[in-house]
Amino acid sequence: MTMLEGRDFIVFSDDWGRHPFSCQHIMQHFMPGNRVLWVNTIGMRLPRLSLYDMRRAAEKLRSWVFPVRQDGAAASPDGLGDAVPEGLRVISPVMVPFAPLPPVRAFNRRSVVDAVTRNAREMGFRDPVLLATVPNAADYVGHCGESLVVYYCVDEFTVWPGMNLPDMVRDLEADLMRSADLVVAVSDALVRAKGNGRTPTRLLTHGVDVGHFARAAAPQPLPEALSDLRGPVVGFFGLIDSHLDVDIVEHILTARPQWNVVLIGTRRIPLTRLERHANFRWLPPVPYADLPRYAYRFDVAVIPYVVNEHTCTANPLKLKEYMATGRPVVTTPMPEALRYAACLHVATDGAGFVDAIDRELAAPSDAAPRRAALEGETWRDKAALLSAWIEEGLAARNAEGTPQGGAGGRDGTAGGRA
Repeated sequence: MTMLEGRDFIVFSDDWGRHPFSCQHIMQHFMPGNRVLWVNTIGMRLPRLSLYDMRRAAEKLRSWVFPVRQDGAAASPDGLGDAVPEGLRVISPVMVPFAPLPPVRAFNRRSVVDAVTRNAREMGFRDPVLLATVPNAADYVGHCGESLVVYYCVDEFTVWPGMNLPDMVRDLEADLMRSADLVVAVSDALVRAKGNGRTPTRLLTHGVDVGHFARAAAPQPLPEALSDLRGPVVGFFGLIDSHLDVDIVEHILTARPQWNVVLIGTRRIPLTRLERHANFRWLPPVPYADLPRYAYRFDVAVIPYVVNEHTCTANPLKLKEYMATGRPVVTTPMPEALRYAACLHVATDGAGFVDAIDRELAAPSDAAPRRAALEGETWRDKAALLSAWIEEGLAARNAEGTPQGGAGGRDGTAGGRA
């Protein structure tokens, strides 16, 4: 499947390079054949006096003071930052998190639109496609010279852990969907729930870099943080928050003290109950590039998530990453995980997890079915599918006689591409 080329994109999403996420994975495959202006946004809830929120505030302030240089490095004293691919410009407009206040919302709109318009003009954008993964992008639609609006729904934000402004987020998302020419969603549940009544919502499940995670199958030096472990390792990587079913993890630790349970990732919940066990280990997040080295030490990979309103709409990114490593997978029965029930283990409680892991350790299952299930599921495959839908949308708008060319898209604010 060929990719769209020669288009300009304005993307409203999470911070580029902060952590691997679906929109970043997909848009990398649109470059350098297309140009992308990436707009780092802020969260959609009121901040709290927590260590996590204070760190995020510091990160945001830092991004405003030391913006990402477009030569591939962060313009900061420590030189941190991911490389910026050819064809990409990343901006972080000043935004204030207290969006329910009308003056704050008006300030954010002006700050973002001014920054986007200025950068789009500098880049010579013409009729850009606006793609958003965050509902608060609704405030900027119609002000960026866009010729097509795509809402890429990656989550049910109204029930996200810690969300304290669900009504505002619901209203913003409704506005965004009404404006969208194309709505895509990452799970069947979200496809059913999200729509604008004009065009069908498309299913775009998460992809995976199969080659990257398949490196976990090759013998290699162990990371120092895992080199002292003896016995089987039950592993997890990803965000550690209220999705984690601590009861399941503690049951594994108690029932099989000879196993090691390793959780890798940012933790937003206390792990005191688990840290009492000598066979438990928490590691802070490791770079995406290093994840296969850590997964090499896993005997079994697990997704011990609670099954609730949120996880029943979610599509856990790590599921296909685990499968690509070739390691056996045990997960709770989330709907999107059940798509692959034939090549993984599904358990509802700690005893079920222990039983499934016991069986895998006694007679490891063949990795081939897990990898075969990923045929057509790479991030490039997902990008090509999204590209085809965008082309369809652009063709439909042209057929309707929507003005193209000249000064810009819907309101002519973005400037023309030379």
